[in-house]
Amino acid sequence: MIPSGHVIRTSSARLKFDVVVIGAGAAGLSAARVLSGAGKRVCVLEARERIGGRIYSLQLPDLPVPVELGAEFIHGRSETTFGIVDAASLAVAQLPDNHWWSRNGKWERIGDFWERINTVRAKIGKLSRDVSFAEFLRAHRFPPRLCELARSFVEGYHAAHAERMSALVLQMADEEQDDAEGNPQFRLAGGQHALIDWLRAGLDPDTSELRLGTPVAAIEWSQGAVSVETARGERIRANAAVLTLPIGVLKAGSVRFDPPLREKESMIAHLEAGHVVKIAFRFREPFWEEHGPTKGGAPLNFAHSDDPFFPTWWTVAPFRSPVLIGWAGGSAADALLAEGHDAMIDRGLGVLARLFQLPRKRVDALLAGTWMHDWQSDPFSRCAYSYAGVGGSHAADALAKPLRKTLFFAGEATSSDETGTVAGAIESGRRAARELLRGSR
Repeated sequence: MIPSGHVIRTSSARLKFDVVVIGAGAAGLSAARVLSGAGKRVCVLEARERIGGRIYSLQLPDLPVPVELGAEFIHGRSETTFGIVDAASLAVAQLPDNHWWSRNGKWERIGDFWERINTVRAKIGKLSRDVSFAEFLRAHRFPPRLCELARSFVEGYHAAHAERMSALVLQMADEEQDDAEGNPQFRLAGGQHALIDWLRAGLDPDTSELRLGTPVAAIEWSQGAVSVETARGERIRANAAVLTLPIGVLKAGSVRFDPPLREKESMIAHLEAGHVVKIAFRFREPFWEEHGPTKGGAPLNFAHSDDPFFPTWWTVAPFRSPVLIGWAGGSAADALLAEGHDAMIDRGLGVLARLFQLPRKRVDALLAGTWMHDWQSDPFSRCAYSYAGVGGSHAADALAKPLRKTLFFAGEATSSDETGTVAGAIESGRRAARELLRGSR
């Protein structure tokens, strides 16, 4: 069971707070920690019966590292994330920097993966107007293999639909360039939830409440006053609110605002809900060590192919574990989700049999279990993470701006620097808390 922190359900549910924080994910807990530390009376409302949001770590006693159903990696040397790593004395491991491509049963090492991606990105700077990434690719005569790799990267890495994602935003992004310059990726040995536990532990129990299983139905607000109605009909009042609702929830209109958020409608429209299928396959033995491209040498990290459904796989290297992660984003994720859970598993096993040149029956026999979470159908996320659509290059920054010193916005969708990352979510929560504290002086 994932720890959920202190939960208080008393008559104080009808008392007024200084701040109500909607969401107990990385952004919400980051904001609450700063506000609680500043002496504010804070109430954190979380719809789920657990904290963490789109961080969802499964601790299994016989595996060396948790199975991550949500966020998994630390991208580059993020000061935000590594600040917590150091403060909490968390163990991190650097991922091996190897990408392999499989085609027609043959493996090829992609030693210049990021250089190839940046070759495409460099051309975007010559655009006179924003277009979708797919339109950009059609307008340029890149080699077919490079086009295939770039589109697969954009749809997978950004959970984006290439026909919708802003090409200019891709060119503006710094993260890929950072990786290309040698900043590695890491994983937390104890799982991403260790970050959440540290954030939650910093809430002052004398000034803060954390309520799980409390979906928000409506928010009435005016300058200096917020009234939150929960799905159970409770009313929580505060002077201000920090909203960390995922972009998928905002686009769906799941929470009613009175008055409506007219100033934010354009930003919400220009930010897209990214779709992902991520399945953890557990096997009785790590057959890819013997039958993969490294043949028992350096640990396999990422494996790519031209499969239209599961183009990307990875191990939990540098740890040795009988777990492979199948990943699909954008249009590939949509196609899989339309088929249903059993069909996804079947397709994934078929892809693995082809990748590693094994009989399908053997792969089936080795399967010991699977785990996944459908973030798209989850009513409290309705997406994996956000990306900017055409014309949305400034949407994240605009969405982040407070309204009348009363409503403050956080979450990865409000981070233009680190959209779609845990670091972006954490820093956005801290930013929203600082804005609120400045406005309340």
